[in-house]
Amino acid sequence: MQLSEKLYHYPWQGRANNCNSYLLKGKQTVLFDPGHIYNDFNESCLEMLNSQLASDGFSFSDIDIILCTHGHPDHVEAVSLLRKQSKATFGIHQGDEFILEAIAQHYASGTGKEMLSLKPDFYLEEGPIAESEDNIEVIHSPGHSPGCVCFYLPDEKALISGDTIFAGSIGRADLPGGDMSVLGQSVDKLSSLQNVEYLLPGHMGILKGSDMVKGNFEQIKRFFFS
Repeated sequence: MQLSEKLYHYPWQGRANNCNSYLLKGKQTVLFDPGHIYNDFNESCLEMLNSQLASDGFSFSDIDIILCTHGHPDHVEAVSLLRKQSKATFGIHQGDEFILEAIAQHYASGTGKEMLSLKPDFYLEEGPIAESEDNIEVIHSPGHSPGCVCFYLPDEKALISGDTIFAGSIGRADLPGGDMSVLGQSVDKLSSLQNVEYLLPGHMGILKGSDMVKGNFEQIKRFFFS
């Protein structure tokens, strides 16, 4: 689904868990949060994403950069195969590297095989992404996990919020490295952003319109953190 001239939204439409993905077609082709390869219901998540991309004229081989909001498997697992099928480099915050290591260990113990590498090509830090030729800013937003980030695309007036904040809710803080008070600080930090027309979360629906986005932040701060 095309949201603007350069920005595309690929919502997860299966039954079991997986994340929404997003694509920015600028000077480079950037894919955000590619998701699972297969989920708990054995749905072929990566193949579903491949079909969605193809409907807009993209293929995995077009991808230059893969950026992940955090390291949970439903957002990052497919990176392992995508890098094999494309020329893409992979960036994630170093705070979630322990989760990537746990994913690889779990795979090895369950299959007896070594998983294709999830080791990042570069680490994300607060501020503009030096490795990208497009205008993408990293906002460190821990609480759901230590290395959670959001991506602010000022030219598109869009915030890719991962599992930090959804339409009407927030990410859980009871997983390893989660912290509800830290999550509240992150939500407060994000709510100060100006000129956000699209809130693009990792799960459920998106929000369009600056008034809707601002109202969502206000509602969440009152309900969860007041």
